[in-house]
Amino acid sequence: MTLPDTTAPASAPAQTSLFRNRNYLWLWASAGISCLGDYFTLIAMPWLVLTLTRDPAALGTVMALESLPRAAFMLVSGGATDRFTARTVLLASRACFMLTLLVLVLDLRHGHLQLPHLYGFAVVFGLCTAFALPANRALLPQVVDRMQIQQANSALMGSQQLIQLFAPVLAGLLIWDMPSIGVQAAGGDLSRIADAFAFNAGAIAVALFLLTRIQLAPRAATGGRPKAGLADGFRYLWRDRGLRIATPYMACIGFFAIGPLLTVIPLFAAQRLADGALSYGMLYAVNGLGSLLGFACGGLLPKPGKRRLGLVMFTTDLTAGLGMLLLSQSTGFAAAATALAIVGISASYGGVLGLSWIQERIPPQLAGRVLGIVTFAVLGLTPVSMSLGGLLVAHYSLTALLNASGCAIVCCALMGLCSPGINRFGTYAAPSS
Repeated sequence: MTLPDTTAPASAPAQTSLFRNRNYLWLWASAGISCLGDYFTLIAMPWLVLTLTRDPAALGTVMALESLPRAAFMLVSGGATDRFTARTVLLASRACFMLTLLVLVLDLRHGHLQLPHLYGFAVVFGLCTAFALPANRALLPQVVDRMQIQQANSALMGSQQLIQLFAPVLAGLLIWDMPSIGVQAAGGDLSRIADAFAFNAGAIAVALFLLTRIQLAPRAATGGRPKAGLADGFRYLWRDRGLRIATPYMACIGFFAIGPLLTVIPLFAAQRLADGALSYGMLYAVNGLGSLLGFACGGLLPKPGKRRLGLVMFTTDLTAGLGMLLLSQSTGFAAAATALAIVGISASYGGVLGLSWIQERIPPQLAGRVLGIVTFAVLGLTPVSMSLGGLLVAHYSLTALLNASGCAIVCCALMGLCSPGINRFGTYAAPSS
């Protein structure tokens, strides 16, 4: 099926309810079903690696081979989004992910799977995700009115966060009778793990069908496909004073928050709490519930004005930094859960505000490249952040990592709050494209 080349949004009146917008409903449902399926792979892949090898180093290699291509190609994927349209790139990347999952299922079913195969699958998964992330973020402003972008992001992210709370449990139930770690199991013994990957492939197939239901206005004829050089995205970002301030700031917050947070939750449960595995799951759930509440606030609270946007975002980051410092001093579950809930609410609410402001601001023809650059800035260095966090814990302590992370976030937020030239980034006019 050949899809029309589209970028412009279908006409949708601003007063129309968000969930009466069929294009948004298709996108919302597609993203939710795809997210549900992806968690099955997220749970099954580490267990499969450890089942085959009983080697944590092999698991680390697989995770690195997936994360590094994702970071490296996130920049160039934005250019593809602008050249071929966001929906086309999203369809192609997710279809490639689905086909790779089916090959993995066949490899498992026939008993041919070996560790080098998993290395290859991890690289392809990372590449597909690198192209899907900017395309997904560039597509949303094309299906809703710009005044509804923040509300749309809130509903989309909140739904995915809700899925995150129960999807790992469903995946665990599906592969309940998988073999013990380290057992070189026969093909039949791995059938439940194969089922998890097959479920993800089926979920993606449904999500792809829903994406094809989105109806967008045809792109105006321009005498061929537009040039989509990455340099144009960097030039626009540099000319936009507001983005030039906000992007490095968000990159710093992402570096000091995301990697350390992913590192410390399991370590905190193992080192400071009884029932480590159970405590880990409960802390993860509490942080997830906080994030869900933060996303809900993004849709329910009034949208900050341009002069207040920076102040609100920096205040939420300051609160998240203080939450990290509170976590560093926590010795029991109640205090740790409170700290993680504070971090989840603050970070998620600020994330909705920042992403929505960027999506509203950038011109459609540059959306893929600019969003690709911003996404890379915020998420691209997460593997480095996690590695440095692990080294800090290994050579010093968990408390040192939490204090370093919390202090860095607090300092960045205070710098923004105390500088009018920075906290008023939302008032600077966007340059002409």
